[in-house]
Amino acid sequence: MKTLKRIRYYTLNSWNQSTAPAYNLKIHKVINSNLQDKVFELMDCENFYDEINELITHFNIINNFEWQAGFNGRSGGYLVLYRGGKHEDGRVYSQPGRSIEDNEVPGEVLRAFRTLALSIIQGTEYKAKNCVVENETYSIQKTRKIIV
Repeated sequence: MKTLKRIRYYTLNSWNQSTAPAYNLKIHKVINSNLQDKVFELMDCENFYDEINELITHFNIINNFEWQAGFNGRSGGYLVLYRGGKHEDGRVYSQPGRSIEDNEVPGEVLRAFRTLALSIIQGTEYKAKNCVVENETYSIQKTRKIIV
């Protein structure tokens, strides 16, 4: 694993100057070069993001959705921290255009956010070292209505 450094990321466009804590998780930035081709192969698999999405959901839940993580960027390569919450009816919301300064975020949230980024990288490297990609052929049985 390469060095991981927290950065500031423009949450909408650079012109609005709204930034938030983020990690650049692009493959070439965080994965050792000898594993990068395998990671790109894994990313083509339907279930590659399942574990990553579970990690993000867990982060959001333990922070009661007040602090949320999500991927952003043209290629989805940035893990960004967002402010949000939960309505009384249970619907979750986020505020992606709102700037978040590091000093607004509790220390334990920043540590958990770093742990999340590291867990995503470590899980990806583990899969690259230990998993095999196979093609699977499957059929879908479907019922339809027709006019006869």
